[in-house]
Amino acid sequence: MSTKNINILLPALLLFGCVMPALTSCKKLTPQVYDQIRPEDFFQSEDQVVAFTSSGYANVAGYFGTMAMDVGVTSDELSLPLRSNDGWGTNDDQMAHNFKANEGYISGAWNNAFGGVGTCNRLIEFLQKLKTDQKSAIVELKALRAFYLWEALDLFGNIPVELRFEKADPIPSQLKPDEVFQIIEKELIDALPDLIHGKSQATYAKMNASTANMILAEMYINAERFGVTPKWTEAAAATQAIINSADYSLTPGYFSNFLIHNELSPENIFVIPFERNRIDFIIVHQSLHQSADKTFGLAAQPWGGFSVKSDFYNSFQANDRRKGMFIAGQQYTKDAGPIWDASLGFKYSNPQAQYKLYNWSEDYNVLTNTERAFWNLPTLSQGQTYKDLSPADQEKAGSIVIDPSPTPIPRTVSGRAEDMIKYRDEARMGKFEIEVGTNVPTGSNNDFPIFRYAETLLIRAEALWRKDNASVEALNLVNQVRYRTSLPPLNLLTAETLYSEMKHELAFEGKARDILIRFGHWEDEWNWKYKDASKPGDPYVSSINKRLFPIPESALNSNINLHQNPGY
Repeated sequence: MSTKNINILLPALLLFGCVMPALTSCKKLTPQVYDQIRPEDFFQSEDQVVAFTSSGYANVAGYFGTMAMDVGVTSDELSLPLRSNDGWGTNDDQMAHNFKANEGYISGAWNNAFGGVGTCNRLIEFLQKLKTDQKSAIVELKALRAFYLWEALDLFGNIPVELRFEKADPIPSQLKPDEVFQIIEKELIDALPDLIHGKSQATYAKMNASTANMILAEMYINAERFGVTPKWTEAAAATQAIINSADYSLTPGYFSNFLIHNELSPENIFVIPFERNRIDFIIVHQSLHQSADKTFGLAAQPWGGFSVKSDFYNSFQANDRRKGMFIAGQQYTKDAGPIWDASLGFKYSNPQAQYKLYNWSEDYNVLTNTERAFWNLPTLSQGQTYKDLSPADQEKAGSIVIDPSPTPIPRTVSGRAEDMIKYRDEARMGKFEIEVGTNVPTGSNNDFPIFRYAETLLIRAEALWRKDNASVEALNLVNQVRYRTSLPPLNLLTAETLYSEMKHELAFEGKARDILIRFGHWEDEWNWKYKDASKPGDPYVSSINKRLFPIPESALNSNINLHQNPGY
């Protein structure tokens, strides 16, 4: 059984789904087989236990949509700009921290986390009733439950905690962040001695001791946000335990961690094991411009959803190899050989002029002549379209050149045009390798890293630096991660250099919000968000209250014991 087949286990649940009904309805269908199988007889092999516990991991896949994408838009990383045909529309509120309790991404994040908690509660209680010893599976599920609770705490702060299933309180009380923190911490510390230590095919994408230590490290490094005294020493200790295990190491090439077949990366500690047609990794269609189907030979046009905020793109030094995570500049068809180099990231291996990509016609036809003039594009007479232009003007109007540092459109042109420039010009995310071929399907096989070893080193460096700004070990750890970027080593570690390394190393991996808050940049200005409401334009102002999202309206309506977070 392959690594992914062991760990993308939802299909295996079909096996258990037939075993359990064997106690009731399935017995009538095949009594000669299923009436002989009892629960305690089923859990005799590792594969059987894996098949059962796998349903607890189903909600882990939601981490990508919640933390990397939806929360990424609320950070300084991603924009959700307006396409000329409106597309997804522009969610100014999400980018401007005007969060609303009735938004789908808010309730989706809540339901994903607490759905995972509920599933783990159900599985744990079932295993506890068996006569056979299922301690290892129970401990694994408790650690997994702690992961879901940490996700909910991180996003919402004041949350309910219910660790029962059959006798669960339907309207559990709301706890303060520091109380939830202590519960999660205890669950993980209690589980650690009995969790699997070591890295193996069987533990890939599963809860082991290193994953539990990473959850603890994330909690400890962010402890002050939740009214808990700083836990720098504890964060350093949790990450040191992972280092001491010697199970993980940095890859020589940064982009080796994000290739289509990245399951063998020695940096992977805990991942979402995406696999096409089973649990699809759809970042390709979420993040690329619609014209990119011609670049990669896709079966369908991408959705043209997320683009990269220009200020974030510009924060990378020009010679930082990690800048290969962006798709920018002149775009080409797949004849130009788009590839992902393990060290350099996305590039065209043969970018010749005859392969230039032309496909701006959708944008061009919808623009007003005033907006066309801003981009120095040919204007149109009444009733004319892109097809009515001369071949030379068509080429000029349709050339795909993604300018990652666009000149902002003056508000006097139109708010719509300002939104559209973010779609038309801002860089695209190319961190994860995209398959190139003919009629390539929507989904991909890249595994998404929730925790990887580079973050382990950086969290330990930050913890040591917080304790002692002159820590030599902290500086060495950062330079160890920085080594493969081609940038020179740092001689001094400051808040800004540490912040920059963490943001750039972990970009688009769901860590931006926590880092921004920790280093005091969550309230900074970007795109549609301002610090000062008196500035011209939309008066969106981020406040300290927006460091937590609102409790979803649906949750408040279903539980009278829940109260909305301050500021909403």
